[in-house]
Amino acid sequence: MPAMETEPRTTSLSVIAISWLTAALAFPSALIGAVCGQGIGALFGGCDWIGISIPVDRQVWALVNQPTLNFSSQPAAFGYWLGSALVPLAVAAAAVGFLPRARSFVTELAVVQMAWAMSIAAVAIMPMLDTNDGHLGRFLSLHGWPEYWIWAGPILAATVSLLPALRLLELARRRQPEIRRATRMMVVVIHLVLPAVAWLILISVVRSAVPVFAAAAAILPLTATIVFAWIRYPAPYVWPLELPKPTEIMVVVSAAVILGGTLWLAGRPLEKGGRAGVIWGHPQAFNNIRPWIQPWRLNGNAILSGGVDGGSSHPEPSQ
Repeated sequence: MPAMETEPRTTSLSVIAISWLTAALAFPSALIGAVCGQGIGALFGGCDWIGISIPVDRQVWALVNQPTLNFSSQPAAFGYWLGSALVPLAVAAAAVGFLPRARSFVTELAVVQMAWAMSIAAVAIMPMLDTNDGHLGRFLSLHGWPEYWIWAGPILAATVSLLPALRLLELARRRQPEIRRATRMMVVVIHLVLPAVAWLILISVVRSAVPVFAAAAAILPLTATIVFAWIRYPAPYVWPLELPKPTEIMVVVSAAVILGGTLWLAGRPLEKGGRAGVIWGHPQAFNNIRPWIQPWRLNGNAILSGGVDGGSSHPEPSQ
């Protein structure tokens, strides 16, 4: 019997469970990808990367020492401000079509969810969680650009989110060649929309309030994928895929637990609205540690309450 005929349908409970497991891995990966994007951009700008803060409900921050007090307004800060969106955007755009990987059902679902999470969590939602102090908002403010340009993130996310939706529908047609429009939309809603809604609910619980602007931003890619499923009738995915294996499931679960633990360690809510962070370097006079970030050292357990020197350090100047 051909392998394709033994594969479960994308609407089967087993595949949905695997897809949601990979989503539990993908969404924390999106935050880590965003913080790495800012950290890498900061390094290219001449900063010293000394730590991270990865809260679920706020803008992530790569904690850095800056070369000058006015670094944030200099051209060298381009990657520092926009790396948290550009790196996840690049991953979302390239993962489905260009990421080398083994051809297995679990791997394809994981790549679909990774591209989806990078686009919606890091590119669409995150810039809207802190519109005043977020990376894109601050970048626009420092350069005197219109505030409405902040919606470029959700618009770009809506564009690249069509790629994981396309691959998902291609996988659906392997076992259902005559898949109908209602089924295509149901597949997209179950595999992509519901994990995104669950992520927004998690943000709301941690934040103790619904992030209205972030939810509005998420509507763009959510709507785009549903409309795409309503319009598009893609060709079935033709390459042979290995069936799900218990070892693959264990790897996904283990990785999701590790990444979830990383978010808790380096971004959990603290008292008085603070958020945790992790720091491995020594903060200098010019650093970007926000007063609400309380990082602890990897070489000890000391908590730096309210940022360096109790919040009296030199965060990026408001301009």
